Order: sequence, then structure tokens, then C-alpha cells
Amino acid sequence: MRILGDTPNSILDPNNYLESIRPFASEAQDGLHQYNRNNTTRFPAVTIYPGKHSSFVVDLNNTDYDYQTAHECKIPVPVYVLRLSKRKPTIFRKRELDGQIAETLRVMHNNHGQDSLPLFDNYCDPSSYYGNSRSLRH
Repeated sequence: MRILGDTPNSILDPNNYLESIRPFASEAQDGLHQYNRNNTTRFPAVTIYPGKHSSFVVDLNNTDYDYQTAHECKIPVPVYVLRLSKRKPTIFRKRELDGQIAETLRVMHNNHGQDSLPLFDNYCDPSSYYGNSRSLRH
């Protein structure tokens, strides 16, 4: 299972998006561990978009994940959207995102080479680039 944390940009620090979104991903992971201590979680990615919302991904019990081959993986994983808001967070199943998020993560793993998790894409930063893509090594 994969959780897509839909996060309002208004609650993030534009000077440090990654560190300001990290507590939300950590809280999601902590909640999953409290529900079942045998749950395994992973925080593979953050994407910052211009506009109102950005996202993080937390995988739950995704035993098929392999960092070394993730840039080749096209297997859809069930996605649940965790919509964070100032009023009341909600979570719901979003089947149409299963393949799209799998493809996004595949591309991110390729573009980021061997970067450590979470992979971080910031579409608000015009100077960001990928310097060590996995596909450039072949």
C-alpha cells in the first residue's frame, strides 16, 4: 500500500520544504506503527509543486520494493490519499493514481541516481537539476 500525503504549501517552509514536510511523513509512519507494530514503512519521495499543494509518499508493507531496481519498477501499488488540512485530515482510496505514482517514483529513482531517500523534486526551484541519472551510466 502507498500513502500519498497531499500537503498544503501554506503549512510548509519555502526555505526548507523537505524538512518542513518530513514531520507529516514521520507522523503518518508513526501512526501506522502504532496501529500495528509489525508494519514496515518507507519514506521514498517528496514532490514540491507550485500552487497550493505538494506531496510526500509513504509506503506501507511494500515488501517488493528494491532500491537498486526501483528505476525499472512499473508495478502499480494501491494508493490512498491522505489529505492534510488545517481542519480535518481525510484518507481515501484513489485507484487511478496507482500506475501514475508508480511511474513517478520509477522516474524519480532514475533521475536521482543513488541519492538517499527520500528523493526530493522541487518544481518551484528553476535551478534544480539531476546530475547523476541512473540511465546515464549505461
